[in-house]
Amino acid sequence: MSIGIPFIALILLTLAVVLISVLVSMARTVRLPVDDGLRALRTTARRALLARVIGLVAGIVAAGLIADTGALGRGPMLAAPVLGLCLILGTLAGELAAKPPGGPIRDASLETRRIRHYLPRFSTSLAATLSVITVGLLTVTVATASADDLGRPGRTLSTFSPDGMVRQSTSPWPGWFYAWPILAALAVALVLSALVLHRIVRRGRPGLDPATRAVDEAQRAHSARVVTAAYGLCVALPLSGIALIAAGTVKNSAYLPDWSMTAPPALIGVAFLAAGSAIWYLAELLSSPKVKVS
Repeated sequence: MSIGIPFIALILLTLAVVLISVLVSMARTVRLPVDDGLRALRTTARRALLARVIGLVAGIVAAGLIADTGALGRGPMLAAPVLGLCLILGTLAGELAAKPPGGPIRDASLETRRIRHYLPRFSTSLAATLSVITVGLLTVTVATASADDLGRPGRTLSTFSPDGMVRQSTSPWPGWFYAWPILAALAVALVLSALVLHRIVRRGRPGLDPATRAVDEAQRAHSARVVTAAYGLCVALPLSGIALIAAGTVKNSAYLPDWSMTAPPALIGVAFLAAGSAIWYLAELLSSPKVKVS
């Protein structure tokens, strides 16, 4: 039974991700003016897709290594951000590998492209919300954390008697010992995401005819969606783990104020929000726009 339940949960999670990705793909349609645009879309997207796949494979390997080597639970906690970072790096490599427009005669157009023009509104807002929740939650857990019995700062939640003696210490608690690696990984992911989005916006167009412009716009939007999903995974998966760990520690701690008993349900709600967001971002990574000729 102990093996069957996780296996069934994994199957259901996989089915949910695939179903959402299919629905997302069906809901997004890219219309190209001519049939030649389909050929151009496949040709120019191949290099970027290969770079993302390499980044994903490297991320899975790196995440497995980090999960096995991290001490006191920090490894599994950092596995998801490492996976997302590698995927972002793969996307950046694909953008850098894109051939700039060239030839004896080059066209230029006067147009203003902004990062916000390509960012997916819902996914971006959700990632920003999860980032704020993560920073806020870690700020609270760092402020309330205590050192463990070996003197490592920020690993336990301790309650004290009026004379200053420790009544109870419960661990693990996501204090500074766990918070700084997460915050560092998220800062790196945010900077890399900004670099990729800057590259997506600034790179030149391969041509100015309607079909080429439509293909180019579809590729930029899809790359921005991949970057947003990768950053969202960097935030959502660690947040889910942090919230669950904090909820369990508060529930198992004695001598806390009565109002603190409302914290576990709220933290479990945050964990469900983060887990659901992770499923959404995984589906975003698997989805691809449906191409039609109009």
